[in-house]
Amino acid sequence: MKSLELLIIKIGKKTTFYSFIIGTILLIIFSISKAGILIMLGQKYLLFTLIFNLIVFSALIISSFVYTENRNISILTAYKMLVIIPIAILYFFIVLTIAF
Repeated sequence: MKSLELLIIKIGKKTTFYSFIIGTILLIIFSISKAGILIMLGQKYLLFTLIFNLIVFSALIISSFVYTENRNISILTAYKMLVIIPIAILYFFIVLTIAF
């Protein structure tokens, strides 16, 4: 079962990294082009990312209770996922400022 825990941690780290990178790329492209289609794409991306990250976050928290050997790593990975929330909110307000 240790491999399952490590897989969950690995997925959590990759999810955090790719969520941040894709969101930043979308923000930069929108800042340059101001294409309205990117607002709709960004909204769909934000919703998808929210749901997927919530599932991964829940799995990390559950695994930290079930598998106590790597509890600190699971909790640290979950914390890193939480750090992205204020960044997403900041990006949202930047898009609102640019768009309107």
